Amino acid sequence: MKVLFVSPEISPFARTGGLGEVVGSLPFALKRAGIDVRVLCPRHRCCKSLPIRILKKEITFKHKSKDITSKLGVLNDKKYPIPIYFLINDHLFDREDIYADQNGNYPDNSLRAFVLSHAACELEKVTRWKPDILHAHDWMAAPTCGYLNAKQEKINKPNPQGSLLTIHNLEHQGVFTHEDFLESGLPLKYWAMDGFEHHGRLNLLKGGIQHADKISTVSPTYAKEIRTVENGQNLEECLRFRGADLVGILNGIDEEAWDPLTDASIPHPISPSAPSMGKKKCKESILKEFKLSFPNKPLLGDVSRLYEQKGLDLLLSALPEILKSTDATFIILGSGAEDQENRFLDMAKTYPEKIAVKIGFDDALARRIFAGSDFFLMPSRFEPCGLAQQYAMRYGSVPIARKTGGLADTIRPRTDESKDHTGYLFDKADKIPLTHAIKQACDDWRSEEFYSEMQTRTMQISCSWELAAQKYAQLYNWISAKD
Repeated sequence: MKVLFVSPEISPFARTGGLGEVVGSLPFALKRAGIDVRVLCPRHRCCKSLPIRILKKEITFKHKSKDITSKLGVLNDKKYPIPIYFLINDHLFDREDIYADQNGNYPDNSLRAFVLSHAACELEKVTRWKPDILHAHDWMAAPTCGYLNAKQEKINKPNPQGSLLTIHNLEHQGVFTHEDFLESGLPLKYWAMDGFEHHGRLNLLKGGIQHADKISTVSPTYAKEIRTVENGQNLEECLRFRGADLVGILNGIDEEAWDPLTDASIPHPISPSAPSMGKKKCKESILKEFKLSFPNKPLLGDVSRLYEQKGLDLLLSALPEILKSTDATFIILGSGAEDQENRFLDMAKTYPEKIAVKIGFDDALARRIFAGSDFFLMPSRFEPCGLAQQYAMRYGSVPIARKTGGLADTIRPRTDESKDHTGYLFDKADKIPLTHAIKQACDDWRSEEFYSEMQTRTMQISCSWELAAQKYAQLYNWISAKD
């Protein structure tokens, strides 16, 4: 089985979040499962220093009265056994960031998506390697499914290629104009309710949903949630229509890259079978780093983008009551909405002995927070899968999260009857249930044996990609057998 991943991001070369992490990790597990998997990603500015061997043939995209030509390059690095193709077009991809700059989203993002997706269908002409499955990731690669269908309508050969679209976050859809669609070169009949048109606008993700052979999301619960009005982001009818072809496969994490026994970023190794000593050393270190002085009180950490989805505004509203009724301390690392950044900084000034805040992102610091904290907060309004809670659990930080998406699939909630719990879940996106969950966690922390047993269980849960790879392999086989 030959599979081409098509994605605007791939870690560690170009990423903004979970999408890049998945595309940078899942192919290795698929390779171990016997699949010949390769990746196509634009050569963004941040990738230009990589050792890339440029192939001779060009890929031409017909655009209005002129042709847009791009080249393919192959990563020449023996550390990466997965072939990674970079689409080289400096006019479209040599930019400050992947999707936007300080002025907002790039105005030609639709064209950039079309050129990437079209190239995925033409790659075989340059590489002499023909994928059986084109696996598109999120809105920028979603048109791949449409281009593939248009290509196969023309050639009408037996044993056609198949397509899979993975939705990492339904909120990001790639919405543009009808005029933008006319630049795509896709058949005009694809501008329809069962294609790329959505309420008179071009919607790239919706077009991918309609044209893909199968659709996946990054957790089973999220696959159910996005079919509802509450969580469907105005695409719930489309997703219900394609419901028989929609599955949820839980993301894993790279357990070698996230290993608390070998991670050089943390001050002391943490043993999953006996974490108390390592956790104690890491907690003392992170408290000292942030000039907090309460090692005998529960420490709650958070590493997050500061946007509405992540629910950190709920924590801001709840903090005065939490600080009054518990002895918890907090370390927050994140960036995003300016008002949230400022409010957290103000909280840190008001409660300097209990709250420490760092605006920005720092991978090594994030790991130290995972390793040093007793609990990890994720009060998300929605969370397609969530990787941070899996990283935190791997490092012995017990999660406190809202019961949604992948959070519900990865955390076994603490209840009065539970014996195998690995964290705390609350239902409503509101400060009151969040406050209650944090209070209960702080009370449980006081019972050393109870908390220690839960922490050890949390660390021993497998988060590897192997199970997900098996499920994707099964999905690829279903697609290949569609005729």
